[in-house]
Parts: sequence; structure tokens; C-alpha cells
Amino acid sequence: MIIETYPFATAVNEEDLTGKSVVVIDVLRATSVMITALENGAKEIIPVITVKGALQVAKKFKPDSYLLCGERNAVKIDGFDFGNSPLEFSREVVAGKTLIMTTTNGTKALNACRKAKEVYIAGFLNANAVVKKIRDKSEIVLLCSGTNGKFSLDDGLCAGMIMDKLSENGHAVTDDLGHILLKTWQSSKGSLDQTLKNCYHLNVLVENGFEKDVDYCLQKNTHLIVPVYKPDKGNIHV
Repeated sequence: MIIETYPFATAVNEEDLTGKSVVVIDVLRATSVMITALENGAKEIIPVITVKGALQVAKKFKPDSYLLCGERNAVKIDGFDFGNSPLEFSREVVAGKTLIMTTTNGTKALNACRKAKEVYIAGFLNANAVVKKIRDKSEIVLLCSGTNGKFSLDDGLCAGMIMDKLSENGHAVTDDLGHILLKTWQSSKGSLDQTLKNCYHLNVLVENGFEKDVDYCLQKNTHLIVPVYKPDKGNIHV
């Protein structure tokens, strides 16, 4: 297997991903929210880049059929139903609903995948399940969403975890960034909290009162589903 890695959403464009199989990672917190919401019965998730775009999409749905979800710089968008905390997306809240979602980084990464062949949603929560989905691919792209156009170590370690599991199933060849992320994961997987203690975005979340979100998102392999983004339909489902 050949593995390409990208450090953050704006490091890639649609042409780079044309016809490829892509795994999008935004551990803190967009892909963790998507995994959680869909496992709790959400009908679909529609990722949108802008707040204005999300409001336009909402006009196509009946008032009780959707929820507006999203954040800017970790804070819930004014007028939206929910922010970007996975702990908000319980079964009681999301079952049967369409979630229209816009975030600072994760939905930007997904919208770079509009010409990809297939797109899977990953986090620590479902890393092993993702590996099972992609292990027979000849080529794969791991797209870390990052934070505001910069690399974020939480995403990188999750990519390293996925590569580590893939290498157990056969020969995997990666690029220089992938090699670094794999080695970093292998040297730190027994002490994830310690390795991430200086992670910029993690600390921003903690400082804004989202420590429980961080603890939740760093759980490993608690979920069995692998959400799939369908670029032609513009939605994410199981």
C-alpha cells in the first residue's frame, strides 16, 4: 500500500485528490462529532465551508428535520443549535435529523475532497474500524485537517495510529511526513496524554472549558462505524 499524508486542510486542493481514496482526520473535534452523531442515529451530515452556506442549505429542509451545528475558533456560532462538542450529540437529540455542519478546519478539509473517489471519516474513536475498511486499498491519502492552516499533533498521531495498524497487515510505503508521524505514534502510543500536553489546539480547547471533549475525543477504538462522505451528494452517512 502507498500512503500519502497531508498536514492540514489548506495544504491540499481538489486536483491533488482527484480519483483517490481519502481518510479525513479532525480529532479535535469535527470528525469525532461526525462519528458520534451518526452512531447515535443522525440521518446524515452535510459539511459546509461557510456560515452563510450553512444557512442557505438549511432553507432546503423542513424546520424540524435538521440541526445547524458548528464553531469558529472553538466557539459555537451565534444562532446555531449546537457547537462542535461531541458530548452534545446524544441519540435523543440527533436521531433521524440532518446535521448541517460548518467548522473552522474539518469541513474545509472535506470540501477539498469533492473530486476524490471515496472519503472516510476517522478519529481515535474509530481508527481500527477505518483500518478494516481501507486495508485492501493499493493507495490511500491521510488528510489531517489541522488548525487554522497549521499542523496539529492530535491529527498527526491519529494518522500515525492508522499507519501503524496498516503496516501490521502488510507492506506500507509512505512519504516523509507519514514516516515521521508513524514513528512519533509508535514512540508515544502508551502515553498519548503526555505526548499531546503541549498541543496548541488541545490547550485552546481546555482553556475554553472543553476538557471533557478532549478526554472523549482521545478515546481509542470505542466506535465501530466508519462514516463515508459522498462528494457527489454532498453528505456524510454510515
